Amino acid sequence: MSAESPTLRLGQDLVRAFQHLPRESAATEIATHILKFWEPRMRHELMAHVRLGDTELDPVLVAAAEHFVDRDINEAGLRDVSGG
Repeated sequence: MSAESPTLRLGQDLVRAFQHLPRESAATEIATHILKFWEPRMRHELMAHVRLGDTELDPVLVAAAEHFVDRDINEAGLRDVSGG
């Protein structure tokens, strides 16, 4: 279902980029990155896959999506100029 989506490929790239962190920290960093840099349509596409229960999504990416839905994000981190 998700293999060909550029948005989801970017999500998987983020999972790989943060794989060195513990799962929860990686999910938070990915959620922050998505909120800072992804267009709303990209976030909506990711959430559609999460809501449909796409089994191809990495669990860390699903956890990241839950963070920004719940706004369980460090708001100061959204204003940082870092690339993360």
